[in-house]
Amino acid sequence: MDIREAGISAAINDYHAGIYRSQRAAAKAYGIPPSTLRDRINGATNSAISHQYQQRLIPQQEDFLVQWILEEEARGYPPSHARVREMANRILRINGESNPIGQAWIPGFIRRNPRVASIVGKRLEAPRAEAATPEQIRAFLELFEATRIRLNIRLEDIYNMDETGIALGVCTNSRVLGDARKKKAYVKSPENREWVSIIESISADGRKLQCLVIFKGKNLQTTWFPSESVPDWFYTTSENGWTSQSIGLEWLQRIFIPQTDTDPQRYRLLILDGHGSHIDTEFLYACKTRKIELLFLPPHSTHILQPLDLTPFSVVKSKYRRQIQDLATLDDAAPVKKERFIACYNQAREEGLSDRKIRAGWKAAGLSPFNIDHVLGSSQILGRPVTPPSQNQLILSTDTLYRTPQGPRDVYDAQQSLQRSENLSRTTRLILQKAGKAISTANTRAARLEADNRRLKYQLDCINSTRPRKRIQLDPNQKFADIENIMSAINQSAAEQAQKSSYATGEGAAAAAAAVAAAATLQSMCIEFQI
Repeated sequence: MDIREAGISAAINDYHAGIYRSQRAAAKAYGIPPSTLRDRINGATNSAISHQYQQRLIPQQEDFLVQWILEEEARGYPPSHARVREMANRILRINGESNPIGQAWIPGFIRRNPRVASIVGKRLEAPRAEAATPEQIRAFLELFEATRIRLNIRLEDIYNMDETGIALGVCTNSRVLGDARKKKAYVKSPENREWVSIIESISADGRKLQCLVIFKGKNLQTTWFPSESVPDWFYTTSENGWTSQSIGLEWLQRIFIPQTDTDPQRYRLLILDGHGSHIDTEFLYACKTRKIELLFLPPHSTHILQPLDLTPFSVVKSKYRRQIQDLATLDDAAPVKKERFIACYNQAREEGLSDRKIRAGWKAAGLSPFNIDHVLGSSQILGRPVTPPSQNQLILSTDTLYRTPQGPRDVYDAQQSLQRSENLSRTTRLILQKAGKAISTANTRAARLEADNRRLKYQLDCINSTRPRKRIQLDPNQKFADIENIMSAINQSAAEQAQKSSYATGEGAAAAAAAVAAAATLQSMCIEFQI
């Protein structure tokens, strides 16, 4: 119900309640033409209701379509315009109409049903959508707050670290000006696909630590760095441009610990994902000995809970792509070298990792300030509680004398009631009989579809039950809870390595052969022949 209809309804109610003595006074109070209010009081309806049965789908069918759209969105599969059009045409075919809906039907449907709208659909990987449940998100946030209170960790001692990757020279599509006779124009870009990784770390009070840049290669070259000024970062190389366990440990020892160890008696909290370089035994041991409490994010939830992913990294990458695109206009899209990458990323980093952007990332993650409801309201969480539509958004149907018929028997009972109160013509009785038959046919078809759906669902469940087993990923927050467990794992690993070394030298193999020979009996060493 729009504002005008709400005003008319309120004016009618106030007039009947005696608040206004005349219709003209009620109309003036709500800014409604007196003739409109008079017609409504006398039983007239607005144009939308009076012509609703001239629509291709009646209001009840459009309500069903709206509910289907909301259910599909809650499952993570919001329907496109084409899918909504297909569902509407299917309803029309069940109604007995062969002509499909027109091109302008979708905009009109949206105007008539304010509970749905045409919005941007962003792609989200299925594992992320399925893992980001309200229960899992709430459990992590409660664990974070309990850990912070238990160890009395201050705001400036809470950090988040993450690795991001950037392909040198890759730009994205953008709107440009060109020849009006063309629909699109091609823009040359420096498509250098070489990968560079950057490890960044930020604090909850808005600070950023020195970053670590990982180039692809065997050794660092002096030609990779700008001749005029080199940013005060750390640089290294790897075979593929990605991080590793040794690089992660070196980052911890050379960057994080020296730059955050302000008071040896205070605990620090480091939030990070479960990457293999972060759950290495030596990495965990170094953190335990330095009072660095590790809190691992749930799998596939960094897009919701990681402060660096929510605001800073998106701004940095956007600014970086803009820098690359500007450079492409100066040198005819020559491949971007590592020297130019450092200059472009340095400028993008200063804008994206500012104090305000860093604090915005922590706020969006619900960590600082701590706010569980803010995170659970994210549109990327499936199954989140949805605020019910207000009464102004609900479509009010006119009161009817008889309830909506659910089957042919209801139509027959309504016909008999009308027959007793008034004399129905033969045409009216025939229309009611055909309506009852149509409802009966539709109910039969719906029952058959329901049976088919149950059968297919059962078959699908049987197929899913035979899927190959997959190892369950353990929660990294429950691994190596204390230093004793870490030392036990280190000693066990050393013992296994020593055992393998002894076998490799031949001593272990000889000892094993001697043990087998000593255990053998005389009968097992004899051979019996039968002729």
